[in-house]
Amino acid sequence: MKTTELLVLSEQGLHARPADLFIRLTNTFSSAIQIKNRSTGSDFVNAKSILRLLSLGIYKNHLIEIQAEGVDEQKAIDSLSDLINGNFSE
Repeated sequence: MKTTELLVLSEQGLHARPADLFIRLTNTFSSAIQIKNRSTGSDFVNAKSILRLLSLGIYKNHLIEIQAEGVDEQKAIDSLSDLINGNFSE
């Protein structure tokens, strides 16, 4: 299992367009991927579900944690980190 913590700097947080990009990317991996909002103390949810992701209420400057487990876990963590650190190409 691979884990990373990231600070969301996107003005929109993980809502609307950024959430759609995040979900599309997570669904390209076979690994199980979970996400939690450390800023609010949420539990982990399935990162491949748009409804679960939106339920976390991730806004700008929130700290999130992503876990991936499976054959492509490192690639999933790296790709999702790049997406978030790149502010969703805004």
